[in-house]
Amino acid sequence: MNRIWLALTSVVFLLLLAISPWAIAMRAFGGKGILITLWGVVDLYGRAKAMPDVSWLGYFTIFWVALALLVVVAAFLPEAKSRARLLYVLGLAGIAVFALEAFLFYHSVWSVNDAALAAGARRPPLKRYSLSLGAYVSFLYSLFLIGIGRMQLPGGRALLVRWRGVIVPAVSMLLAMVAGAVVVWILKETHLPQGSGALAYYAAKLDQVTYTFQLLFGPLLTASGWFQSLLIATPLIFTGLAVAFGFQAGLFNIGAPGQLTIGAIFAMLAGVHLANAHWFAGLPPGLARAIFLPIGVIAAAAGGALWGAIPGWLKARFGAHEVINTIMMNYIAASIFLFMIASNEYTFFGKWTLHMPFKFPGYEGRSYEVAESARIPLLINTLGFHQDSSGAWTGAFSWAIPLALAFLVAGYIFFRKMELGKRLLAALAAALLGYFIGGFLPGIPMHVSPKLASVRLNGAFIIAIFAVAFYNYYMWRTRDGYELRAVGLAPKAAEYGGISIAKKTILAMAISGALAGLAATHYVLGGGIDEYRLKQSLPTNVGFDGIAVALLGQNTPIGVFLSALLFGVLSTGGLQLDLQLGISRELVMMLQALIVLFIAAGGFLPRYFTDPILAAQAEEGVQGVL
Repeated sequence: MNRIWLALTSVVFLLLLAISPWAIAMRAFGGKGILITLWGVVDLYGRAKAMPDVSWLGYFTIFWVALALLVVVAAFLPEAKSRARLLYVLGLAGIAVFALEAFLFYHSVWSVNDAALAAGARRPPLKRYSLSLGAYVSFLYSLFLIGIGRMQLPGGRALLVRWRGVIVPAVSMLLAMVAGAVVVWILKETHLPQGSGALAYYAAKLDQVTYTFQLLFGPLLTASGWFQSLLIATPLIFTGLAVAFGFQAGLFNIGAPGQLTIGAIFAMLAGVHLANAHWFAGLPPGLARAIFLPIGVIAAAAGGALWGAIPGWLKARFGAHEVINTIMMNYIAASIFLFMIASNEYTFFGKWTLHMPFKFPGYEGRSYEVAESARIPLLINTLGFHQDSSGAWTGAFSWAIPLALAFLVAGYIFFRKMELGKRLLAALAAALLGYFIGGFLPGIPMHVSPKLASVRLNGAFIIAIFAVAFYNYYMWRTRDGYELRAVGLAPKAAEYGGISIAKKTILAMAISGALAGLAATHYVLGGGIDEYRLKQSLPTNVGFDGIAVALLGQNTPIGVFLSALLFGVLSTGGLQLDLQLGISRELVMMLQALIVLFIAAGGFLPRYFTDPILAAQAEEGVQGVL
């Protein structure tokens, strides 16, 4: 990095440190709080009864000023290794000081609360306390110094390019957050005590912006927040994988909403009409579940695959563009869906009446309930918790699922010398062993909060994890996957090499549709909304959201999983944002849209982050590229 830019970064850091609130001693519902800054206290709450002792904060202020000055000195050292060594030391020292500051702040707050409770107070005087922007900036600045230190050494920029799959989405997300912060700064009104100066105003504004993003990412701090975020993320994982799979094969599958819809119809037919058929009535419950639950999941995938293969065939046979075809197929799927569950009967030409066996009687557009044997259980049930007669959720935490996942990962690592197919079978066998061992181990008795129990996160999330694993295995570990990627990168070269473009196009669209169709298992078989049935309120818009998830995830399986989780966190945090600050949840949609736009622009990074040829040259250290 240019030395002048590094010096300017240090100036910006000191400026933010000077005007930002460093911590919040107490936060009231609605956002008002007691702001602790490096130059004093700003009481927006107005009813403060106690304050933590932060007299030590001035000494750390001197440290950060000295650190920033040393960074400026390091920027002008002539030898690269010396610059890198000093920046490493300063960055590590900054992280250590940040950790010490955090410990001292929380210890001070706990001391005040403990003293108040010991004196007979009914509740602690300081609640919802937290670090704020000033502390976060110092931590991020320390990490920044370590990264810049690595950049001083040979191959530093090439290392950045090698990690472009992470850097481009991260920079795009950062730019989107900055844009969102500007919107909050402009639109959200701030009320200050009389006589407050300019510093107090800027501190209050920065606190508003910081608290907005603390609420947005707040679900990561609670178990119920994690469950709700994963609930929203589960269908996004499926649709994101569907879009990403098409992208890898050079196809833009914009038909995930229609494929999800047809998958939901197929899952309903399997879960309602097949599982409830009279000739299966005598099956034991365990055997019925072992038969019809997999059939329901396969039916959802088959429905999506069928609806994806049709535009794939049209493109292969007639050259019709898949974007147009899949958009039109979305409308056809929606019409079929409404025809099946919108009315109990239809009259044609005033003579013939058609009775719909799929529609549940009544005015609401919904099907009959899925049979018990075809339902995907809630995740909280698989973990060993059940609702008793009083309505409370109790039980013992089961080790079956956690051990199965742990044994699966351990088996995959331990058998790494085997051939890939045998390695996967050995890992699955290890997972089954872990499941049975976990089932016999004594569980941990505990109660589950009603808030956590109310989240309808179900086993479709486990299916989504297997879909991620399948995508990774098929696309990068099989011959078909290699050929699909070859078709996506250079179709003419792939055809010259003997690959049938037509067959690969149909195959890619079918698999992409199957992944989108699996999202229906979350809604129909898993009761992801509120009931185990197909409803007119089926949120097919997650099919379009999958495009943003795939772009943010850079079309990689882990990237799609993490970006879907991010969107789930933002959507969950948006509820609290609206409730506490009155900021519309449209801010979340704006952030998602901005992330997509910035990714499309390559995060405004140099071209060697987005151009594959320039990136390959950059990784090899070609002169003139970096």
